[in-house]
Amino acid sequence: MLNIEEFAKSGQLFDGHYALIRPLSVDGATADVWLALDMNTVTEEIDILSIGQYDDNGLDRLGLVVAIKIYRPQNALDIEGEQRFRDEYMIVFNCHHTNLIHPTHFSIFRETPYLVLPYCKSGSSELLVGTKLDNDSVWDYILDVASGLAYLHALTPPIIHQDIKPANILLDDNHHYAITDFGISAQKGGVHGCYYDEENSGTLAYMAPERFLEGTDPIPQSDIWALGATLFEILTGKVPFGEEGGKTQIETDAALPSVAGVSSDIQRLIHACLDKQPGNRPSAEQLIDAAMARQYPIRKKTWLYAAVVAAVLSVLGCVAFFSLSQPTVQPAVLISQEDVYKTALAQIEDGDADSLQVGVTTMDSLSNTNYIPAIYQMAFIYGWYSDSASVKRKEMLGIKMDENFLPVSDRYSNKAVALFTRIMELNDTSYADINANAIYRLACYYVMPNNIYKPNYEKGKRFLLRSREWALLAGDRELLEKIDKGLASFQE
Repeated sequence: MLNIEEFAKSGQLFDGHYALIRPLSVDGATADVWLALDMNTVTEEIDILSIGQYDDNGLDRLGLVVAIKIYRPQNALDIEGEQRFRDEYMIVFNCHHTNLIHPTHFSIFRETPYLVLPYCKSGSSELLVGTKLDNDSVWDYILDVASGLAYLHALTPPIIHQDIKPANILLDDNHHYAITDFGISAQKGGVHGCYYDEENSGTLAYMAPERFLEGTDPIPQSDIWALGATLFEILTGKVPFGEEGGKTQIETDAALPSVAGVSSDIQRLIHACLDKQPGNRPSAEQLIDAAMARQYPIRKKTWLYAAVVAAVLSVLGCVAFFSLSQPTVQPAVLISQEDVYKTALAQIEDGDADSLQVGVTTMDSLSNTNYIPAIYQMAFIYGWYSDSASVKRKEMLGIKMDENFLPVSDRYSNKAVALFTRIMELNDTSYADINANAIYRLACYYVMPNNIYKPNYEKGKRFLLRSREWALLAGDRELLEKIDKGLASFQE
């Protein structure tokens, strides 16, 4: 069997091209995570045994730095297990979301399966445990993690993570909290129950009460309980029901512990997540709405209405209205994406705070169907725009701005970058003008001096050139002048 520590010391390349540098985590039940350098990306001659002397910045200059999750020898797979591992990896590989850490490669080396993942230098949210977080930071955390869970739970069939905890939520390079470690995830209703051990998967302290009941299938509500336990530990420094989690909650009928130092809304949300009855817990989508509204439960009727609209849009991509006045059922009248967009935009521009909230939620749901004008409108709200319309929207949504009318919180900048990036990746020729503007704005984040993103002039130049192609197609002379001015600055 392969001894990873001895192998790393030997100076050999793992599976022919990964130089193992140091372990990042050895606390997992079935696998260890190692920092590694992909030698296929290294252009200079280096001594593999000396790589450990470099810090993160030095490693970045050498080549691509990754995290490799290596399953321990005792978990070596037989033929059936190997195929199961491949099947489940394929499921996870197709999960694409800002708040999920996406594996980039899978293989089996000397009977030892491994996954290659992006390396997150900022580490996991374990570093937050016991720290003093303000309410906005807690809401941001809830929004990011709930968004990742909502995506997984909305898949067909849904994917249940089964091991949500601070160590499995990382802070990526774009300052998003992202869920990692799908090694024991279950695909509800899928071919396989889960990747490895169904009976013992997960970490006891974060396992919901129903996880300890015999014959209980994986359900999304168990992930919500685990998120509640995670939030509780981050804020108090300890897990809510001790090291046996939901088992203790069942056996002792323990009361929900208090959470000091946060708003009553956050405390109510955590208590709701930790409810002993799965049906009483909020869904991931409801947690997203609460995080956006900064309250739990959401007390405004407009937010309730918006949530209903969002749910309908996310499933159908359009809204169906039925005539109830007829004695017989009438055919559904389908409203086009363009009409839904126009209605939402009118609500956003209405000038009324309640209408704005409804319009934003509808527009956000429409953007999730990859309707590019809606994606851009969401980016226009959160992005670096000082236009009066964008400023007014931010003010009405309670988004704090600096003297240049740009969002103070990193969260909004990160959301805008993610939205601009999605427009670029969709590459839809029907919206050349929007593509040009979105990619131009994306370039600005990397070439304009700011406290959020590190300067990356090579990436900025690449975005400007790509934006120029779209601006030419759209015939946008004004934008072309801005782009050419920006490109000229690289030559000075």
